[in-house]
Amino acid sequence: MQKIKSILLNLIFFIQVLLIFLLLFDDRIELPVWLQVAGRLHPALLHLPIGLLVFLIVLLLARNEFKKKAFNKIMLIVLLLTSFTATVTALFGFFLSRQGDYGPDALTQHKISGTLLSLLCYGLVLAFIRKEKYSTLFYGLGLLTVGFMFFAGHTGGTLTHGENYVFAPLSNSPNNAVADADASVFQMAVFPILEKKCFTCHNEKKAKGKFVMTSVAKFKKGGKHGKEWEEGMPEKSRMIKYIHLPLEDDDHMPPDGKPQLSTQEMKMLESWIRAGADFEKKLTDLKDDDSLKIIATAVAASKNNHIEEKQYGFTAAPEEVVRKLNTPFRSVFPLSQKSPALQADFFIKESFESGALEELKEVRDQLVVLNLSKMPVIDKDLLVIGSFKNLEKINLNFSKINGAGLSSLQGLKNLNSLSLAGTDITSESLKPVMVLPALKELFVWNTGITEEQRAKLEAQHPGITVRTSQFKEDKTLRLSRPLMVNEGVVKKGEPVVIKHSMPGVTIRYTLDGSNPDSVVSKMYDAPLKLLVSTKIKAMACKSGWYCSEVFETACFVEGQRPVHVELLTTPDKQYRGEGAKSLTDGRKGFTDVFKEPSWLGYSDQPLAAGFDFGQNPSAIRTIMISYGRSIGSYIFPPMVVEVWGGRNRNDLRLIKSLNVEQPVKDEPQRIEALSIPLEKVNHSYYKLIVKPVDKLPKWHSGKGKKGWVMIDEVFFY
Repeated sequence: MQKIKSILLNLIFFIQVLLIFLLLFDDRIELPVWLQVAGRLHPALLHLPIGLLVFLIVLLLARNEFKKKAFNKIMLIVLLLTSFTATVTALFGFFLSRQGDYGPDALTQHKISGTLLSLLCYGLVLAFIRKEKYSTLFYGLGLLTVGFMFFAGHTGGTLTHGENYVFAPLSNSPNNAVADADASVFQMAVFPILEKKCFTCHNEKKAKGKFVMTSVAKFKKGGKHGKEWEEGMPEKSRMIKYIHLPLEDDDHMPPDGKPQLSTQEMKMLESWIRAGADFEKKLTDLKDDDSLKIIATAVAASKNNHIEEKQYGFTAAPEEVVRKLNTPFRSVFPLSQKSPALQADFFIKESFESGALEELKEVRDQLVVLNLSKMPVIDKDLLVIGSFKNLEKINLNFSKINGAGLSSLQGLKNLNSLSLAGTDITSESLKPVMVLPALKELFVWNTGITEEQRAKLEAQHPGITVRTSQFKEDKTLRLSRPLMVNEGVVKKGEPVVIKHSMPGVTIRYTLDGSNPDSVVSKMYDAPLKLLVSTKIKAMACKSGWYCSEVFETACFVEGQRPVHVELLTTPDKQYRGEGAKSLTDGRKGFTDVFKEPSWLGYSDQPLAAGFDFGQNPSAIRTIMISYGRSIGSYIFPPMVVEVWGGRNRNDLRLIKSLNVEQPVKDEPQRIEALSIPLEKVNHSYYKLIVKPVDKLPKWHSGKGKKGWVMIDEVFFY
């Protein structure tokens, strides 16, 4: 024991001297990579000295329960460990401080307080060894050590969570976000977002990246790279680019582990920058149908109403159970990334069976949303649906129920939304559900229920809104999305038609991947003539209505056709499509059913395919790949795509390699177009290698497992 004590004391003393040296010559030190890695252990190590100090206090309070000799040995061991771990934690904290912009003032305070804490812990050991046990000096040092432990924790919390993190709940006043329509858009909708999600890292004390957001003047000035946005161009603004980086990227903002921006908040910042990033423009200066005004009003409303994600008392269903319940005709997924609540959507009415509902009993406690729109559900099936006791929302629109079985839903105490549009229900058959305690809205448009019956139902049940019309002339309602008329792959020269079902609607669209705006984006006034496959984004607007959500689709245009196509690797037996023919047959696949003949699926190996253009090929400038995305079903974009070209399959060279950007969160399933630009090339034979994701990311429920790549068509332009 004596030898170990001597080694530890000498080691602690050496590290203390090293810490002081590092503090004095901080600006002249360059760290090797392996020490940078060690520095990242600081957040894990710092809990050890804190726990040991608390244990010391407990030991002192219970000292009379031990024999004196045994107690002194335990105290010495714990004191040595406390001093050693405090010293190593301070050293690793210094290593970590060299790897980020934490703001000079707060960082200096934390480094000094951490070093002093380690010195005080060392002083406690020396006082104990030199017969100063339990003297005034020992207890005085002990109190001082505990005080510095709190101060070092406070300065560390300021670095990682923002100023006054510990006492913020006591000092924060109620949310006084500006809700006055006469306020500026910045005050009302932008500032509250920055305050909630950005101020912890970008304040006067911390100033990560030398960027301060708490002051308008300094916010306008920008950080170490200059101004963080370009008026009118969010896609070129550094601030927006950092928000959209992958979560694991060191430059992603806010950093991993901090509260992330919601989709609505991202759209608000992008819209504000697109509109010119004006700090003074008032909400009243904007037209009612301006998308900036619509988004700003919605953001302000959500801030003032303190909208938060609902917390549930039940536990999450096992991942393997949820995964098993996902089929080509049914999708089961969490409402949000960390929520135990599940939603189930059904597809393809021809494939619907009542047994598919029975199978959901495995997640009966977690099922909160059930979407059976356009499924051939009958009243007998409502017995099963009524057993899902935590359901909050049911969509039975255009199903085959007539209302005779609605009494089976009387046990759903949490049901707040029920959609029965397009069914054969009657006013009389609705009586069993009108008494549900949580029901707030009932959709019965396109049924036999008259306006008079609707009014009577609402009068009898004042807490429930009954909607008998899909559209109402009401400024608070939002238009439905526009639609593209063309189906499948568009032929060369074929005009692309976009339409909306409501008369008098203006359609705005973009072809560059950016979201359309209600004011500056191109107005659709004639069919589009597309030369290559293009991503179309369109929105519908009309005076007195909120603009629609953005309609987004990849419009595929036929390209040059190869003479011969061959598969060089075999697709998975579940997703063989029609072999090589599936890649150039001009049929667009559907994301509802990946097992239909348009899709080729690969997981254990890459897709490799050869395309022979004969002896007199035309020049190729772009290759376009149509692929599916269904993140919850492990179907990701390709990880890497390689293009090889030459005279034949035995005489090829690599002409292009492309790493594809991967998603950072769950997304709606859809078909995407991957464009591969080439320098003008003229080869007879092309080989395409498409590699699936080898490991799903950490945020995904299937983390570490292999992903799938689903390929539909390949186009050459």
